[in-house]
Amino acid sequence: KDKLIKNTISFLNNKQFNHVFLWGEKGMGKSSLVKSAVEFVKRKEKQEVLFLEILFNDLIFLPEIMYRLSPLKKKIIIFIDDITLSSKTSEFSILKVILQGSILSSNKNIAFYVTSNLRNLTNPFSNKNLNDLEIKDKTSSISSLAERFGLKLGFHKCSKKEYLEIVKLYFKKYNLEYSDKNINEALSWSIRKGGFSGRIAEQFTINIVTKIYS
Repeated sequence: KDKLIKNTISFLNNKQFNHVFLWGEKGMGKSSLVKSAVEFVKRKEKQEVLFLEILFNDLIFLPEIMYRLSPLKKKIIIFIDDITLSSKTSEFSILKVILQGSILSSNKNIAFYVTSNLRNLTNPFSNKNLNDLEIKDKTSSISSLAERFGLKLGFHKCSKKEYLEIVKLYFKKYNLEYSDKNINEALSWSIRKGGFSGRIAEQFTINIVTKIYS
């Protein structure tokens, strides 16, 4: 959180900054952190920043979007959420060049904040029928996109203890009483949902509030 906030402050104040890549376990707050950190910095620094979300399916239009944004004398954070790419697609090549290597990538008023469940933004490839040199080249190509992000933040699975702590925080937010019964219900809910995460903890709490599934 501190690293993302510091990077955003540097960006707004015309200092050196990095494009940011947040990767890791689903439901652990990657997108939420980006949005809340940007809002926090806007209030703290009392500066305007445009927050533009581009959907994964629209990456093909990224060069045109960058071209149209470039004349604007405003700070712009381009947010691309939940990316999964293949190194063979046009979107992979476009994003890689836009981040570093194109004339458009030199614009210091535009920063990219990107999230993915995958460490390298791409699905693992099959090395069947490939020799060692081909595997090395393939691996290098796949990692070349993620390496263009100067700040990479990893999000990992939470433990049962951490999950229950998150549930407890959500109960406090909604002014609910937390008890041993809630602990058992929260654990049962996590089993039905397939694991522990902040998102699952929030969904459980909302269910308690609304009593939709009770």
